[in-house]
Amino acid sequence: MNYHKKANITLTAVFIFFLGAALLEHLSPNNFGIRLIYFVSEAALVGGIADWFAVTAIFKKPLGWGYHTALIPRNREKVIEAVATIVQTKLLHMDVIRQKIERIPLIDGLFRYVEGEGGSKYLTNLVLTYIRRYADKQEPSQLAERLAEFLRKTAKTWYLAPKVQIISGWALTNGYIDEGLDLLAEKLWDKAAEEETRLIILRYLEEVKEEKVSNGGSILRTLMGFMEMSDGLNLDEAADALQVELLLTMRRFRNPLDPLRVSLRDAVIEGIAKLDSNIKFVVQAERWKQDLLTEELFEEFLETVLRSILNMAAPPLASTEPNVFYRTVHTFVEKYWVSLQANAAFREQINLFLVDTLCQVIQNEHNMIGCMVRETLTAYTDQNLNQFIEEKAGNDLQWIRINGSMIGGVIGLILFLFLDFVYTPYIWPVLINFIR
Repeated sequence: MNYHKKANITLTAVFIFFLGAALLEHLSPNNFGIRLIYFVSEAALVGGIADWFAVTAIFKKPLGWGYHTALIPRNREKVIEAVATIVQTKLLHMDVIRQKIERIPLIDGLFRYVEGEGGSKYLTNLVLTYIRRYADKQEPSQLAERLAEFLRKTAKTWYLAPKVQIISGWALTNGYIDEGLDLLAEKLWDKAAEEETRLIILRYLEEVKEEKVSNGGSILRTLMGFMEMSDGLNLDEAADALQVELLLTMRRFRNPLDPLRVSLRDAVIEGIAKLDSNIKFVVQAERWKQDLLTEELFEEFLETVLRSILNMAAPPLASTEPNVFYRTVHTFVEKYWVSLQANAAFREQINLFLVDTLCQVIQNEHNMIGCMVRETLTAYTDQNLNQFIEEKAGNDLQWIRINGSMIGGVIGLILFLFLDFVYTPYIWPVLINFIR
């Protein structure tokens, strides 16, 4: 049973009680108890009817009485504006909203979601999706043209020598110099083992022989001819021997402790340390930079590189093994994802950034709260608006009616006692004598 029905039942009960008391009072007008009950029930009925009228007047015209009644329908615009203002400026003020949002661990929820979707693999696929969408909309020739124009405009502020030194120092610190020397040793070994290398050595020996013979006298030419006839000077065997010696040298070069390799490594390190003070290198690097940027083939080179990158970023035609581009992106994503999970301070910064961004979005659209409330309430009919407000405050309003009957009865009891025991025996005779 709702409070509206309770209030109606209370008023009905008071009215029936009043009718019974009025009947008794008519039959026994001088009975103290009956007069007391009649007076109290009358006061309770008046209080209940008055409060019923007041509460009903808020929503409609009670008994057709139109003077200052139906307050909500007559003032619907003011009511709607008041409700919208209260909701926007008080209940959902930006300070209140921010306090609520700051209590939410956004970054923890984000991390749990990403881990649930697959962690670094999910992030890699997400990054690749955006890259592929961007790549599908790009034309390599136009990108190359814009990139070349940008590089030419900003190249004046680039000084390659310090950059080369920094990159070289980074490569040395991370062991890439040694890896480069290992790669160089492998390539040199492969090159030295080729038949072409032996032929080059043989041609070089033949050139040296011809030079010595042409510059020497007749005796030397005679001796050289004699040695060739007697197989004492065989250039093929000499070329084979030199190639074998070269291969042995390259094998030793693979050893990090080989004196030749140590000497070369020290020379590289020393050269890196002196790059910034090597005027010749600085000038040559700047000249190389300018020549590269003004080269007509520069844009074609950029277009080729960009086209290769865009092709690698394109989605595979079928489900195959991850390509080089995927593995490269996944390596970086996985590295930074693990680092981010372990960095509590950085996570706090990200959470603060998310809170600030979300609050900024809400701040920009904060007026929409009042607008939505106004639009919603404006669409209500008078009956719906009354029902909406009554659902929110109806119980308290009906309690006003119930309390009206109760308080009316109490006030009636006090007035009856006052009239019978104070006013009639003491105050009324004084007033009569004063009037007379």
